[in-house]
Amino acid sequence: MKNKIPTHKIGAESEAISKIILDNVELAKIHFEIVKKRFLDINSWELFAGKNKAKFTLRNQKGELVLDPPQVGNYISIRVPLLPNKDEDHFDWVKIEVYEEEKKEDYEAIYIRLRPTSNPTNPSDEVTHFLDSTATSNFFIRRNGREISAEVYARNEVPNFEDKTLLKKIRNKAVALGGMLIGSKLQWEGLTDGLIRDEK
Repeated sequence: MKNKIPTHKIGAESEAISKIILDNVELAKIHFEIVKKRFLDINSWELFAGKNKAKFTLRNQKGELVLDPPQVGNYISIRVPLLPNKDEDHFDWVKIEVYEEEKKEDYEAIYIRLRPTSNPTNPSDEVTHFLDSTATSNFFIRRNGREISAEVYARNEVPNFEDKTLLKKIRNKAVALGGMLIGSKLQWEGLTDGLIRDEK
């Protein structure tokens, strides 16, 4: 599944990988179901990522809240702490373009790819995100025998300056550069750690 990640060609990239090894395969299978439930509950990612992290909300093509598991074509609105989007709703938007599951005898995984997109409630095709549409965020959860991992691979992160006002350009550059240098990795490490946490 890892070969699903788009090739990195431009801008910044980052990776966050968290792993846990259970005492036996049966315990790993049980814990993976917990990790899977957390992973597919995108509306709760903020709780797993920790305080002062971005808030994610799964939405349909009308921009309405979705409580079902994510699927291709769904949108996710993101509220960035400290420097929210200057648009009226204050959201950055991404779209789920890939969702895949794989299950074998002693291996199982789920992969989700997100890409910056336009606001589904706005007729404009303008990308409403601090990164342009070349960027992707690639999320995996896996169980390989007794080992469970949660992984995020950010690729081709370039600030979004297309058709933006000066104020939006400044904001997008500040958020994008902050994310590329520090924030993105901290955000995703908080999430990956929280997803696999064994609370027993």
